[in-house]
Amino acid sequence: MIKIINLSIKCEKNFIFKNLNFLIKKKTYVIIGNNGIGKSTLLKSFIKDGNYVFSGEIFFNKINILMYKTDYISRMGIFYSYQNPIEIYNIKNIFFLKTCFNIFNLNNIFFFKILNFYINKMKFKKKLFFRMYNYGFSGGERKKNEFLFLLIMNPIFILLDEIDSGLDYNSIFFISNYLNNVKNKKYIIIITHNKNIKNMLLIDYYLIIKFNQINFLSCI
Repeated sequence: MIKIINLSIKCEKNFIFKNLNFLIKKKTYVIIGNNGIGKSTLLKSFIKDGNYVFSGEIFFNKINILMYKTDYISRMGIFYSYQNPIEIYNIKNIFFLKTCFNIFNLNNIFFFKILNFYINKMKFKKKLFFRMYNYGFSGGERKKNEFLFLLIMNPIFILLDEIDSGLDYNSIFFISNYLNNVKNKKYIIIITHNKNIKNMLLIDYYLIIKFNQINFLSCI
């Protein structure tokens, strides 16, 4: 269980959230709320994004992750897919992917076997592996690439910011099916504007953000 205690998030001189307290179980949560209300900001608190100032505590595996840097938090098994994935010109996609795989997997001899399995499922273009990371990728290709990193790293805490944006139906179905299969073993929080996602994704709770507060709506 992930425990959030008196979490406040500040950007420059403005508070976005004050004194949030809630628990996250190994379930699937979907965040809803108006644009600009702090949905992405809330997810970024779990990776301690450097653009914000945080106070309070977030306990993950009994460790207050706000005491650590983003790199170490990621190595704990927390994965965040940005709404607008960045591009890195000087790093080839395949090298970056292999490096991430090696960090999270002691036995790396199965890398290409696992990779081939998932790219066939996602219909990911192999030529994209030999281009710079996300450089010149379309919006849909970036989203597929982000989810491919998630599959390779196999994190315990999954944070997805509009992962379905720009994707075709088959890709959204594959992502939803994967998340449905692991929902009882992982913590999953998703931001989406796709009203039809509930037809594919087994949602346990909606997190409703309103007036800088969070309310839970059970779907069970």
